[in-house]
This record gives sequence, structure tokens and C-alpha cells, in this order.
Amino acid sequence: MRWYFQLQVKMLNRHFKDFGVPLLIAYPLITFLFILFSSIIFNMLEIQYAIYVYFFCALSVLIKLSEKKRNHFLKLGCIKRKFYKLRALENVLILTPFVCYLIFKGAYLFILLLYISGLLLSRFIISTPSNFVIPTPFWRKPFEFSVGFRKTFYVYPFIYWLTYKSIEVDNFNLGVFSMIVLFLTLISYYTKMEKEYYVWIFNKKAKEFLVEKIKIGVMYALLLSAPIFIALLSFKDYIAITVVYFLLCFIYLIQAIIAKYVDFPKQINLPSSMIYTLSLAFPFFILFTFQYFYKKSIQKLKSILNDKNQ
Repeated sequence: MRWYFQLQVKMLNRHFKDFGVPLLIAYPLITFLFILFSSIIFNMLEIQYAIYVYFFCALSVLIKLSEKKRNHFLKLGCIKRKFYKLRALENVLILTPFVCYLIFKGAYLFILLLYISGLLLSRFIISTPSNFVIPTPFWRKPFEFSVGFRKTFYVYPFIYWLTYKSIEVDNFNLGVFSMIVLFLTLISYYTKMEKEYYVWIFNKKAKEFLVEKIKIGVMYALLLSAPIFIALLSFKDYIAITVVYFLLCFIYLIQAIIAKYVDFPKQINLPSSMIYTLSLAFPFFILFTFQYFYKKSIQKLKSILNDKNQ
């Protein structure tokens, strides 16, 4: 089993190098971001809800590790008994950072439940029949949303359940958190790069192309976020705050759409990623970052779309 974990570390290191992140910075940065992510959940929500959300986040990572193609590859290199041991150990290692934070919060009962769930998930392989395609509510040029939705469909019942609970227990923060999780999920759809061909076929100028992509993204985001927005309007003392959060989420989504093409067809580079993250932490900076991403993306798209007139 040692060869497998050595291979995973080498692959992870290679991803960091390809992304332009030195290894001496990468691992401390991941640790910091994980702690920040955990702190946001527990500071924004009441402890009982925060633990359930955290529990779901941990298990959602394990679900990705249980995909059929990935496990079929592992089975080719392992006998059956060693395969299940490897999967169990892998799940335990992945859950350990979550467990450490739960220890810090004193949620000892959930630590046991989390490890038991991880061990049980190691025995299952999640797959969908090859002739079954998960239907989506998206149509016409749906690339990011149709692909992303099919990979994250299991998150949506949880998001809407959080919204429902926020109304049931009269907790506005819980509802806002469900909106934030929804838009972070939508933003993640724009981290997947399409081939240059799928940009070229739009047959538009650079500015027109970005406007078209923004229209599609906003339309589908409205479709998915409208139930949450309408539900949060029931908190009559927080209507103005709800509108501000809603608009800010859309601004960040639009910025993500534009930022996607900063280094297209390559993944967005480290400096641009850090600039985007900075704008998330400090909304005031979006006044400057938005313009930066727009100019860079227009410049990159011109060469692909043969746009010489802008």
C-alpha cells in the first residue's frame, strides 16, 4: 500500500508545481485555508448546525473517492483484501484533519460517527448506470452548469435543506450560509476549462463572448438561487441584508466567469487565484480586481477569437 500513497503525494506535488506554487508554501497554505474554512462554518452557524454541516463536508470528500472509475483502477493493482484495507486507510487519513478540528471543538461523539461512516464508505463504490444521465434544468450552451451539476447534484438537497431549517428555527445566518454554499458550488463550475474549440464556435468578439457567458451564468444561477432568496425574504428585519448578500454573490460569480479566461486554455495561475481570493475576503477590492480580470481575459480571448477590432 505504500506505493499508492507515495504515488498520491507525487501527483499532488506535481499539481502544485504545475500551478506555480512552491511546496514550502503549498502545504502551509492548504492548512491555513482548511482552518479558515472550518472556522467560518463554526463561527457563522450555531454549534449544532455547524457540526452537521461539517460532517456533510467531510463525507462529500469521501464520496468523490468512491467513484467507480477510480476504484476500478485501484482494483487492477490490488488483491481484494488489500484493496479494502487501502480504501479504509485512505478514508481515515482524509478524515483526520476534520477530526482534529472536531477535537478542538469538543465534539467527541461526532468523531466516532465520522470514522465509522468513513469505514463504511470504503466498502462501497458509487456509480450510475452507463445508460442513465442525470437530467439537468439547463439548456442551450450549458457547458459549465450541465457538467458541474451532474458532479455535484447531491449537494443541492443539502443546500435547500439548510434553507428550510433556517426558516424552521428562525436562524437567518443559516439561510445566508446556504446561499454562500450554493454560489461557491456554482463558482467551482468555472474552474473546469473547456477546449479552445468550444470558445471559437461562439464566433463572437471577445467582449461579446464574455457578455454571452455572463448572461448564461446569471440566468442559470438565478434559477438555482431563487428559492433561497425568496425564503430569506421571510426574515423581514433582514431584507436589505439579504439583497446585499444576493447581489454580492452574483458579482463574485460574474468575476469568476471572467477570471476563468485570464490564462485560457490553461488553468488560472497562482497570482490571479490569490487576487480572486483576496477579493472574496475583502469585498472592497473587487472594485479593482474586476477590472484587472476583465482586461486580462479580453486580451487572452482576442488571440483565440481572432478579434483585432477591439
